[in-house]
Amino acid sequence: MIGPKVAKPTAAAERDAYEIATLRDADTCQRCRRYCGPTARDHRKNRSQGGQTVASNLCVLGLGCHMWKTENPEDAVDDGWAVPGWPRADWRQWPARRWVKHPLGYLDLVWVLLDDVGGWEVIDETDARERMRQMGWEP
Repeated sequence: MIGPKVAKPTAAAERDAYEIATLRDADTCQRCRRYCGPTARDHRKNRSQGGQTVASNLCVLGLGCHMWKTENPEDAVDDGWAVPGWPRADWRQWPARRWVKHPLGYLDLVWVLLDDVGGWEVIDETDARERMRQMGWEP
C-alpha cells in the first residue's frame, strides 16, 4: 500500500534537522559512544522508504556502527537503530535507543521517542516493544 503524499521539508528545514540531531547527540556515535570512525547523521527510516530528513528520524552514528546497521538490518531494527521500510512503521512513534545520563552520573542505554526540536521522551522497554509490535515488528 502506498501512503499519502507528504510535503518534503525544505532545504533549510533539512539543514536545521541535521544541526538539531548533531547537537542533540553531541556529534557522538549513539550506538557505541566511542570513536568508530567519522560521524554522520543517519536516517533511521531511509528516505527511499518514505523517511524524511527531520530530527526525529535522524541519529548520529560513527562509520563503524553505520556499517553494522547496514549489514545487520533486522538486528538494527530490533535494537532501535533503524525503522523498517513498510508504510505502517512511523519513525515518529518508533522507539530509538540513546545513551542518557543517569541521576547518579553514569550513562544508561534507554529507549526513547525522539522529537523534531532536539528532545526525547524516555520510555520503558515494555512500551518500546509494544509500539514496535503494533506497527508490525515481530523479531
